[in-house]
Amino acid sequence: MDAEMTVQQRVAPSIDRRQVVQLLAVAALFVFFFMPSLAFLVERWSQSEEFSHGFLVPLVSLFLLWRKREALRQTPLQVCWWGLPVLGLGLLMQVASDWASVSFLKALAVPVALGGLAWYLVGTRMMRVALFPYLFLYFAVPWPDFAIEVLSVPLQHFSAAASTMLLGLLGVPIERDGVHMWTPRFDVEVAVPCSGIRSMVAILGIAALVGYLTQGKLWGKGVVFLAGIPITMFANVLRIAAIVMMGHYINKEFAMTFFHDYSSPFLFFISALSLLGVKKLAEKVE
Repeated sequence: MDAEMTVQQRVAPSIDRRQVVQLLAVAALFVFFFMPSLAFLVERWSQSEEFSHGFLVPLVSLFLLWRKREALRQTPLQVCWWGLPVLGLGLLMQVASDWASVSFLKALAVPVALGGLAWYLVGTRMMRVALFPYLFLYFAVPWPDFAIEVLSVPLQHFSAAASTMLLGLLGVPIERDGVHMWTPRFDVEVAVPCSGIRSMVAILGIAALVGYLTQGKLWGKGVVFLAGIPITMFANVLRIAAIVMMGHYINKEFAMTFFHDYSSPFLFFISALSLLGVKKLAEKVE
């Protein structure tokens, strides 16, 4: 009994008031130095539909850490000097973002520096326990504009082609020229916002979370995460096909106003159900 208590005291970390004050001071300095980057992130989350989910990402990470609270309590705190080069990289990215006017570096600097600082303060063992909640923060980082442009074009053409094929199989008289689709009573162009890039950014985060919660081996978790890509593309094809059918069989105003603007929850619902189905399948295969 005495030996067991000794082991528990050795393993369980203890944080006194002085450490709490030091951590608060470090946090205040971190926020002060990275205030331009944090302000940029909040502004981008507020103004961009693709990354409006960024407000939720830190809250999800905190919730995941809370779920691991027992494991965190039993993991000893150890200073790890390897975190300082990572922190330095984040600081360098912050400075370089202002010097070179690269907004992506400004956004990326925050999680990089935060990871380096946490690694230095709590050690490698603690970071291993908190690895996924930390990595999940990167889903809040807005993608660079050139990446969105490069991915949007092929997604536009795929969505238009696949939607046309699906509508043809359903008996809808449909024609297509590039990203332009039309029927005798309705015509629509699959623009960049309708390419599926917006939903893919958010659904990949959901897929990572569902994959993390999947019971079993690492490959099963990876399958669930990667499944988010084709699931998002297929759900977007269904959405476009539904808009065309509404415009052809009902009227254009209904299709392009009410249904177009409020069909996003339909896309997320289909994607979430599909991800849960892949999760169940991966757990059964295990």
